[in-house]
This record gives sequence, structure tokens and C-alpha cells, in this order.
Amino acid sequence: MEFLHSLLVALHLIGASLLVGTFFLQMRAKTGFNFTMMLIGASLQLVSGVALYGLAMAGDGDVNHMKLGIKGLIAVVVFVAALLGFLRGRAIRAEKAGLAAGGARPVADVSLPEPRVKTFFHIAGGLALVNLLIAVFWG
Repeated sequence: MEFLHSLLVALHLIGASLLVGTFFLQMRAKTGFNFTMMLIGASLQLVSGVALYGLAMAGDGDVNHMKLGIKGLIAVVVFVAALLGFLRGRAIRAEKAGLAAGGARPVADVSLPEPRVKTFFHIAGGLALVNLLIAVFWG
């Protein structure tokens, strides 16, 4: 049981690293956000967090349900923001490729709504950082 707990904690930390690391690396970028890494990190965080919560409930110790509930809610919002950003970025790339293949005008002239993708990126990264700070500072 101890090995399973350690494995889940390691996966949870890897997910946090992917989320927060990608966020810090691309925080000032205007385009080209790497939502694939954020989506993988958010998935790892969500799945390993739920599994860790289940292990804590099965154990003998006290569980802070309020803290874990708030962290779980934030993790779901991070996952949804990362998923929506990933899907929107993929749709923008497909539209740019379709316009370039059609020869309508050069791809550089295409004005597609990148700010919406940037918003999803900052929501996912910022809330992942908030979740990390809650884990550290809330006993």
C-alpha cells in the first residue's frame, strides 16, 4: 500500500510540474501555447488526486474534506480550461491549414481569435498555481 501511495504522489507531482512548468515557460507568449502538456498534466493531477483521496479515505487518519474538495474543484476547472484550449487551438490550426490550402490569402494575414486560447491558457496555469499554493500552505 505504501508503494501505491508513493507512486500516486510521484504522478501527482509530475502532473503539477507539467502544468506549472509549461505555464511559467510560456506565460508571456502571444501564440503557440502548448496545451498538450497542460492537458496531460491536468489529467495526471485529476486522476492521481482522486486516487490519493480514496487512499486517504481508506486509511485511519483524518481527512480534510474541505481542503480536498476545494482542490478537486479547482483541478476540474484546470482540466476543462486545458481541454477547451487544446480543442480551440486545434480548430485554429485546422482553419489556418484550410485557408492556406485553399490559397485564399497568405496564412500570416489570417486573423483568428487567439486571445480566447490565451485566456484558457492563463486560467489553467494560474489556477494550477493556486492549487499548488493551497497544497503547500493549507495544513
